[in-house]
Amino acid sequence: MRPEADECVEVVSARELAPSIAARAVEFEQARRLAPETVQAMADAGLVQMAIPTVYGGLESRLSDIMRVLEEISYADASAGWCLMNYQTSAFASALLEPQAAKDVFTGPERTVPAGVLKPTGTGRFVDGDMIVSGRWAFASGCDNANWLLSTVFLTDDDGNPLKHPDGSPQMLLPFFKREQFEIIDTWQVSGLRASGSHDVEVRDARVPAGRWLSLSDPPLVDGTLFRFPIVSTFPPTIAVVAVGVAQAALDCFLDLAVKKVPSSVTKPLREHGSAQIDVARAEALIDSSRSYLYETVETLWKTIEQGQPATDDAKRRIRLAATHAAASSATAVDLLYNAAGATAIADACPLQRYFRDVHVVTQHLHVTGAGYERMGRLRLTGELEGLL
Repeated sequence: MRPEADECVEVVSARELAPSIAARAVEFEQARRLAPETVQAMADAGLVQMAIPTVYGGLESRLSDIMRVLEEISYADASAGWCLMNYQTSAFASALLEPQAAKDVFTGPERTVPAGVLKPTGTGRFVDGDMIVSGRWAFASGCDNANWLLSTVFLTDDDGNPLKHPDGSPQMLLPFFKREQFEIIDTWQVSGLRASGSHDVEVRDARVPAGRWLSLSDPPLVDGTLFRFPIVSTFPPTIAVVAVGVAQAALDCFLDLAVKKVPSSVTKPLREHGSAQIDVARAEALIDSSRSYLYETVETLWKTIEQGQPATDDAKRRIRLAATHAAASSATAVDLLYNAAGATAIADACPLQRYFRDVHVVTQHLHVTGAGYERMGRLRLTGELEGLL
């Protein structure tokens, strides 16, 4: 990845960690998890702490710097970037917790590495001020190396009946669980992002102390631009930059391959073929333009919030649109490079096949799936919105 003159210390640290992560990418994929020491190294470098308030010992970094770190790590290995993304976006929740609960979770004797799942497939009921929770959640990325879990539950009464708001919508909260409270169920048998270990997790009648939960609809209890930035609007760009990092790795891999490979039935190397030249140019344009569009859109909203102004629905729409476009453009770039490489790309020894599989798992995520184009286009044209913004 290209260094920038004004990059923060954590971006430099991520770049320094990248070679050792890349060297073990195949090992991680075969194990279907990252090595504990790799996650520890990222935490020790402050990469998880970027999303935690300074009052709780974090770095409270600029969102674009968090994205650059994710892009660097994803360049080395998509699964490592994906796990870090989940740890960071789960850590954003620290600003929504009651202060004592936040200190309990984020200022313990070991560095906090929180995995998170947002789909509400559990239930919680209040008992003597605490919450008793049971549930099972899919896609708990990085759970093997997490020491906390953030999940989402529907609230019920003692008879199991759902609690509802006055408008009839269900009441939901997000509780935090200690590692000993959740079980990991080995379910992650997939085509890409294999090393993310995004297994199911389960809790059974787990007791969550009073206050160790939050609501995404509540205002942050910690001030600062990072936490006044709409938390849901942090999800699409941090996911999309994983795809951008993968696409950049694919481009650099192809540039190296094109020098060495001489296709069958010809005498000149791949780099001298017109079709390859067109494909590499298109891929580079897709990666660079979508990256610039994504970072510019995030920075525009950041500066608005920094000046004390609220995030408008249109600003949030632009964030989601830019992220959807970045993920889709990155996947298209990888497709171009994978196809241009010919049969070489299908070999286990060629990283292009892993980049191809990984990027197409990233684009399946709800926050960057191609359906976002329709939703954001409908919002622009009609003012109507379905789902999250």
